[in-house]
Amino acid sequence: MRKLCLSAALLCLLAAACAPLSGGSLPGTSGSAAALAKIVQATLSAMTEQAPKTPVALLPSATGAVVLTPGSATGSISGSLTYPADSLPPMYVTAFQVGTQSYRYVITQAGQGTYEIDSLAPGKYNIVAYTIGGNGFPADLQGGYTQAVPCGLATECANHVLIDVPLAAGQVVKGISPSDWNAPAGTFPAFPQSGLFATPVGTPAGAGTGSPGSGSIAGHLKFPASTLHGLRVVAFKVGSQSYYYIETSPGDSSFRLDNIPSGTYHVVAYSLPENGTPADAAGGYTKMVPCGLTAACTDHSLIDVTVNAGQVTSGIDPDDYSAPAGAFPPDPVP
Repeated sequence: MRKLCLSAALLCLLAAACAPLSGGSLPGTSGSAAALAKIVQATLSAMTEQAPKTPVALLPSATGAVVLTPGSATGSISGSLTYPADSLPPMYVTAFQVGTQSYRYVITQAGQGTYEIDSLAPGKYNIVAYTIGGNGFPADLQGGYTQAVPCGLATECANHVLIDVPLAAGQVVKGISPSDWNAPAGTFPAFPQSGLFATPVGTPAGAGTGSPGSGSIAGHLKFPASTLHGLRVVAFKVGSQSYYYIETSPGDSSFRLDNIPSGTYHVVAYSLPENGTPADAAGGYTKMVPCGLTAACTDHSLIDVTVNAGQVTSGIDPDDYSAPAGAFPPDPVP
């Protein structure tokens, strides 16, 4: 309708240009012609004017599909997961920021075919997946997003160099699959927290630990609030710098740490910073727990937990949240 009205207006202008002016004379000055040309140009511009569009997507690049989310200061990288076996093991899928010491990872569960790493600062990233191990799967096998992946992973695809994945603020980069499991040993960086070795929550009680010489720790969880928040349960090996942990989801009332080498441990649960929960709230498996956590119980010493090969040490409940500051070691996970 707008175009029809504008077209009529243009015809009127052209008709006016061709009609005699008052007094019966034709326009004969250059100024009149210039004015008329400006009017016609403005009318044509109005006819073709369109509302500006905000870009919401970028064309696929060499690193996969890239989507732009306006206003976001960080981005994310996602993709599919593969493994050279009939089933997928749990993995640490890690994004290393190129040229820095920064990294971020997610923990996938057995059978999970995709991943997504959020809250990544703008920059370039290398993506590597590491098997967690347990339940028949080996630990620390590595698959990377290398030049062999877009090549098709065929026999002739021998370039195992990790691809730099560029990420800008607000971008969601998809299709980044760390599927090159054939790279020679030492090609990819070691998992930054190589001491970690745990199985996601939900492993049935009494299940095999999957590694000779290792056992499990299991227990129930509480939190001093009306809602049971997500927790990071850490087992510190006494007399060493080693530790093993697992992160639970909000509402999970139990945990189980598998594939822990035989030895003696202290167990502490740390609140995850979500929904306003303070990140430094910590509960320990102390002498307060078997005492009943009453006012008469005053000993906040962590209890030595013995792990034996092939056995599950249960009843380890890190529920002492009333210990004074400094009673427990700080959360070791960056």
